[in-house]
Amino acid sequence: MLLTEIKEKNITDIFSTIQNNLQGNLSQNFGEYIIQVNNSLATGYIRGMKVQQNKLFLEIDLRCHADITIDLCSVDFNPAHFLYSQKDQSMISFEHSAQSHMLDEYQTAILYHKQKNTSLHFAKDSHVKICVISVCAPLQLEPLSSSTVNVHSLFMDKLREGVFTYFGSYNLKIATQISKLDEIKEEGIIKKLFIEGMVQLILAMEIQHHQDDINTNINIFDALTRNELKTIQDCGTYIKENADIQYSIEMLTNQTGIPAAKLQTGFKHLFGRTVTDYIKNVRLEIAEELIKTTDLNISEIVYSVGFSSRSYFSKIFREKYGCSPKSFQDNLKYRAVSA
Repeated sequence: MLLTEIKEKNITDIFSTIQNNLQGNLSQNFGEYIIQVNNSLATGYIRGMKVQQNKLFLEIDLRCHADITIDLCSVDFNPAHFLYSQKDQSMISFEHSAQSHMLDEYQTAILYHKQKNTSLHFAKDSHVKICVISVCAPLQLEPLSSSTVNVHSLFMDKLREGVFTYFGSYNLKIATQISKLDEIKEEGIIKKLFIEGMVQLILAMEIQHHQDDINTNINIFDALTRNELKTIQDCGTYIKENADIQYSIEMLTNQTGIPAAKLQTGFKHLFGRTVTDYIKNVRLEIAEELIKTTDLNISEIVYSVGFSSRSYFSKIFREKYGCSPKSFQDNLKYRAVSA
């Protein structure tokens, strides 16, 4: 078993420790640290950065060729760890504890132990992808940022007890948000700012998910499995990529193998809309983009995105964008000429 300890306060020391233990190549650019690993221990990368004063962001994506254990930030800094597993399973335990917990794919967790470090265990032959946001509350090292105070105050009653372990329900929205980190095209300081903003949003989503788990009387996950949620997410992607198809609930239930009631529940949870409203909104957004980027007339756009009635399209377009599609198009042309 390879033990990688990341207990230092300085982020450079943290990544140097990981680099030495995993025998990877470390690079740094505007505060973002990346360790590329390709050896007998693992293949993949670990990247991250310090966010604001007291947050450490880590994204671990490794195909493990050996058992690997990573001890997270030291208890000296009173960290609350917010975890999200994007791929495979990870074993989690506290230092010198025989008890362990399994973090499943698409599952969230919040971990805090006043006296013991938290350890992540990755099994040989697994492909793990996990996001860790550690929110530290040092006692005397430096002033707390207001956001750190707010994060810790949300869990004050639980943290006061010295131990807090929460494993949440599945959430695919967080996976979608984390995946956007890989889509950032900017470089340098702009990229750093984008990453910091996204990390803050991911943390907010995890906190909100915890609150939703507590407040929801009817747990969606009593009705929908992780695989069903993934299937529904894939169904939403398919609709986006094939908006012109004339969909029906019956067609989608046959396609996914998920009953209509479950399908509606899943769409409301993942996309905040019913199936019908989701399809309508996808078509409107594609139509808007076509008006902006092509020379197609409105009628051509209407039928290319799957609407069968131009008058209905005009009605719902006005409801969403505040003007008719023709006025929207004419205004774009006028701006282009004026420019």
